[in-house]
Amino acid sequence: MFVVAGIVMAALASSPAWAVLLKTADWQMNETEGPMLDSSANNNNGTPKNVVQGVQEDIDGDGLAESTYAFNGLTTPASRVEVPDADSLDPKANDITITARLKVNGTSLDDDSYDVVRKGFVDTPGGDYKMEIKRVKADPTIGRLNCFFRGDVASVNKVANRDIVDGNWHTLQCVKTSTSVVAKVDGRSFTKTGSAGSIDNASNVWVGAKTVTLTSRGVERGDDVFDGLMDFVSIEIAQPDLAQ
Repeated sequence: MFVVAGIVMAALASSPAWAVLLKTADWQMNETEGPMLDSSANNNNGTPKNVVQGVQEDIDGDGLAESTYAFNGLTTPASRVEVPDADSLDPKANDITITARLKVNGTSLDDDSYDVVRKGFVDTPGGDYKMEIKRVKADPTIGRLNCFFRGDVASVNKVANRDIVDGNWHTLQCVKTSTSVVAKVDGRSFTKTGSAGSIDNASNVWVGAKTVTLTSRGVERGDDVFDGLMDFVSIEIAQPDLAQ
């Protein structure tokens, strides 16, 4: 009896029921100027650069305009928002879900990809993660969600088989669990089995671009700059469920 009870309790203790996703960053992008404010309790505020804030857009088709951020998609001057590194933005070995609602400008991608959210690079110690819109090489009018997670076990990514360069608003999600990476477009899931492991780096979070460097003339030049509107971005990371 005691052995069986011990086995049951051990199984429950390792169950996802003992963890809950909590927002560690929640950027609603409602500001018309100033910092990009974090609505979570973690104060992960960001600094917009060359971003037009407060662009009004009827996202839901209900006749009511909502405030959004406009990213220019240019290499110079490059739009982006930079959020300082914080421990709350590193999932470590926990599940993580990145969510964004956005609309791509135009009918094609001007670069090989548009970065939506990124923390770290392929050579960053401690791993990295990103949500991007990846251009189909044979047809720049097609762009698909790519979710990438690199941890201490492996690199795992999944591309959603759905075009989102269509002039419409889309809700995108990148989900890392202990056994898979899921790319979601408007609720439709595309899954790849695999474990990335733990991700914990010292990089800032970038929204809307990959990198910005200075030219010989001191002009900022960006890479993978998002071209379009964003309504919100959030990051949720699994935490112990203290209510259990």
